[in-house]
Amino acid sequence: MTMPSLGGAMRKIVLGILLAFVLTPFPAIAQGVFDMGALTNTLSQGALVQSETARARTNQIFRPQARVPRSQAVDRAALLYRPDMTVRKRNMTQIVERLRRVDPVGAADLQRTFASRDVIAEMDRVMRPVGLKPDNVADAVATYLVTAYYGVRGSTEGEPHEFKAVSAQVGRALGADPAFTSASDASKQEMAESMLVQAVLANQAVQAAQKQPSAMPAVKAAIGQGTRSSFGMDLTRVRLGADGLR
Repeated sequence: MTMPSLGGAMRKIVLGILLAFVLTPFPAIAQGVFDMGALTNTLSQGALVQSETARARTNQIFRPQARVPRSQAVDRAALLYRPDMTVRKRNMTQIVERLRRVDPVGAADLQRTFASRDVIAEMDRVMRPVGLKPDNVADAVATYLVTAYYGVRGSTEGEPHEFKAVSAQVGRALGADPAFTSASDASKQEMAESMLVQAVLANQAVQAAQKQPSAMPAVKAAIGQGTRSSFGMDLTRVRLGADGLR
């Protein structure tokens, strides 16, 4: 899946932006492969997600000893949200402000990019032809995780069936958790859009490092640290297959 390019100017600084996201403080992550509390604690920490985060913090999912079975029925409607452009603008502003705390120059560049382009709309045009949707939270999280999985390996690969396998895996976990299914559309949109922005940044960082190999170790480390901070998962220690990430 070919993601949108952020353009020459942005690609020169995208590693700095990616590293800055990693360096911003995250709440403590409980032990586990995926953690629902971590899922709601992505890039932005606006008031919209605070109640869901508090309720979900101790609910660990996808742990090896407590996986959601593949036979688990999924309320697919609960994975969707109705996109709102006002919410999207607020989400992009929150992402910029989060970055501004550690990298004012990178934040200014990212703000200009968001002002001139709708990155989520561009991802929509990339995702839908392969059967994924940005307004499906599981699809958005899967897009980030598969991108990061290959990113820590210095690659920008990723086949549609791999994204779909991880989406099904994430969807079963999210659909089984009342904290997520009862969340508002705005909260789900915030989660999905922050995941998609991180996926684009990771993809762009790897592409840039492929042209400047000396930067690749830092890119891999930054992407890996990002998934450990957000999900409590070391992507170098799992494998991507027909059942998703195991």
